[in-house]
Amino acid sequence: MKTRFNKFCLASVVAASLSLGACSDFLDKEPLAQGTEAITFKTPEQFEQAANALYNTDGWKDLNGTAYSNMDKNLDISGLGANGGGSAPESDWRWDKIYGHIRTSNVLLEKAEEYGDKDAIAASIGTAYFFRAWQYFTLLKTFGGVPIIDHAPNMSDEALYAPRNSRYEVANFIINDLEQAIPLLPIEQDIPDAEKGKVSQQAAKAFLARVLLYEATWEKYVPSIDYDLDGDGTGSGAGTTKPDTYQSVSDMLTRAKQLSKEVIEDVEMNGTYALWNECDSLSYYYLFNIDDKGGNICNFRGAGKNTNKEFIFFKKYDYDLNRGGINLTHTVITWQATNISASFGESFLCRNGLPIRISYTGSMADAQNNPEFLGYGEFESEFRNRDYRFVGCAFLPDRVTWSGRPEDNRQCTELGKPYPDPVYPASNDVKNENDPAYNSPFLITRPTLRNSSTHATYGSRKYLPEGANRPQNTESADYPLIRLAEVYLIYAEATCELGNGNISDADLDFSINKTRARAGVAPLTNNLIANVWDAGYFDHATGRTICKKMNMLDEIRRERACELFGEGFRLDDLKRWGIAHINLTGQKLGRHVLNTAYTKYTANDLNYFGEPCYYPERYPLLHGVYEGSGPDDPDYGRSIATLASDLLFEKREYLAPIPLAQMRLNPQLKQNPGW
Repeated sequence: MKTRFNKFCLASVVAASLSLGACSDFLDKEPLAQGTEAITFKTPEQFEQAANALYNTDGWKDLNGTAYSNMDKNLDISGLGANGGGSAPESDWRWDKIYGHIRTSNVLLEKAEEYGDKDAIAASIGTAYFFRAWQYFTLLKTFGGVPIIDHAPNMSDEALYAPRNSRYEVANFIINDLEQAIPLLPIEQDIPDAEKGKVSQQAAKAFLARVLLYEATWEKYVPSIDYDLDGDGTGSGAGTTKPDTYQSVSDMLTRAKQLSKEVIEDVEMNGTYALWNECDSLSYYYLFNIDDKGGNICNFRGAGKNTNKEFIFFKKYDYDLNRGGINLTHTVITWQATNISASFGESFLCRNGLPIRISYTGSMADAQNNPEFLGYGEFESEFRNRDYRFVGCAFLPDRVTWSGRPEDNRQCTELGKPYPDPVYPASNDVKNENDPAYNSPFLITRPTLRNSSTHATYGSRKYLPEGANRPQNTESADYPLIRLAEVYLIYAEATCELGNGNISDADLDFSINKTRARAGVAPLTNNLIANVWDAGYFDHATGRTICKKMNMLDEIRRERACELFGEGFRLDDLKRWGIAHINLTGQKLGRHVLNTAYTKYTANDLNYFGEPCYYPERYPLLHGVYEGSGPDDPDYGRSIATLASDLLFEKREYLAPIPLAQMRLNPQLKQNPGW
C-alpha cells in the first residue's frame, strides 16, 4: 500500500489539475501546471482553483482513457456476445486512479480546516465533499466495501494498511459527505453563465438520491440471489458492520424520494431545468448530439448547447478548448457504440402505452398484437406507432441517416431535414448495374441476412454526430452525468418501492409521464395496465417469451431502461435489482426471421439481386433459427442470438475482485467472495 501511494497519488493530483472537466468557459482560467498539493491555500481563489481540479469524471472516455466504456455494451439491452469466466487481475485502474482522486479532495478538505473564513470557501468545500462521494460511489459499486481514507495520508499512516470497511460503512460515508455538500454548494440559478458546468446544490441532491436508491434496492433485492457478497471481513470480503447511523431501506427510499421531489419542484417553480424538446419526435435522439460551435449543424433545427437545460451535471466539452478526442462518428455509424438488442427493441411500447403483444386473460393462446403494432410483414412495419426513443435511435430500414464521417458522403449541411431524401433502385425485378441509384450515398435497398449474421440487434445511432464540421476525434457534444430524466425515474421508482409496488397516477404524472410524453408514449396510469398481460415479455430466466401480468414496478423499470440506455446505468441496475445473474446468462434470441419480410422479398442490391433476403441454403444464420414447439410458439422463427455456453456471468461478479497487487501491499485486504 505504501508503494501504491508513493507511486501514483501525486501523479494523480497533477493529472486532476490537467483534466478540469467542468465548464469550458473557466477551463483556461486556472493555472493548469499546478497540482492540488502545490497550491498554497491562502485565498478563496486558491481554494476555488483546487476545487476546479477535482472535476475528474467519466465522459466520452473513462478515467483510464478508454473510449465508449460507459455505453452499456455487451449487456441484455445491447446484445450479449460472451461474458464471465475471468480471474482476479493483478491491477485495476478503478482502484488506483479513484483513490488518487479521493486524495485530492482530502487535501482540500484538510486545508479548509485550517482556513479561518469558512463562508468564503464554502462552495469549494462543498465541491470537495461532492467529488469525494462521487469517487467512493464508484468504488462501492465496483468492489463493495473498501478502505475509507478521509484525509491525505503520509507514508507511515496506519490508514494505508487498514482492512476494508464494509459496504454499509462506505455507503454511510458517501451519504454523509453529500448531506454536508448540499448546503455549501450554490444553487444552479446563482452559478454565472461563464461557470456553467460547476456542481450545484441540485446536482448534489440528485446524486444523493441516486446513491440512496441504489443502496436501498441493493439491500432489498441482492440478498435474494442467495450468495454471500459481504463475507465476514476476516477470511473474505468486507464484512457486515453497520454504523449506528446507518439508515433503513425505507428511510433511504424516503430520502431519495424527497430529494428528487425537491429537484422536480425547483423545475416546476423556477424552470431551472427542463427536458430538452427542441426537435419534435427526434428530440431524444438529438439531445446527445448537441455540438453547434463553429457553424456545425448538429440537428435539423439548429438548436445549440444554450438550449439544453436537461443536463444537471455533465462533462463539458468544447470544440475550441476541450474536444472529445474520440472517433465517435465512425464508432456509432459502424454499430460499435451502444446497441439495441432484439429483446430490448421489442420491449419499447406502442404509442398507446401498451406492449406490442398483449393478452387480457394471461393466456398466450389468446394473445394478440397491440392494435397499433403493425407486425413484421414489411421491413419497416414494426417501427411504426412506437416509442420515439426506439424509432429515433434505431437504424431504420426505410431511412438513411446523416453521418458526420466524410467517407459516408452524407454529412448534414442544411437545416430543416431530419433525414436525407432517400433514393431507391429503379426496379426491384430487373437488375440494372448502370442504375445511378446504386452510386448514391442515400440509397435504400431491402435488408438481407448474410455473412454469418445472428440478426440479434437493431443497432443504435444514439450519440451519432451528423454535421460536416467535426473532423475525426474532434466531436464535442457534452456528456451527461446526471440529467433531469433520471431524477423523474428516481422519484417514480422510490415511490413505487415505498408503496410496495403501488404508485398513484398523480405521482406518475409528476415524474415519468413527462419522459413518456417526449417519447410520444401515452401516460402510464393504473387503469391502463389493469388486467393486461404483456404477451411479448422476454423472460431471461427461461430464454423465452412469456405472458406476464403488467405491474407498476416492471413498467417503471422498463421506462428506466428505455430512457437511460447506453448511458452506463444498466449493469448497476441489474445488480441492485438482483437479476444480473439471470439476465446475463442463458441462450438469447434475436429478431424475427421466419414469416417476415425477410422471407417475403428478394434482394434488390447489386451484390445479391434476386436472391431471397433470407437465404439459409447459402447463407445460414450463425447459430440458426429457433423453432421451439412449432409455428404457434411465440418465439418461432427468431434467430438464435447468443449461445448459453458463451454467457458465464456468475453471482460472484456482482462485485469485482480486489486487485492482487493491492492485496500484497496490504495483507489486511481480503478478497471478495468467490474470486
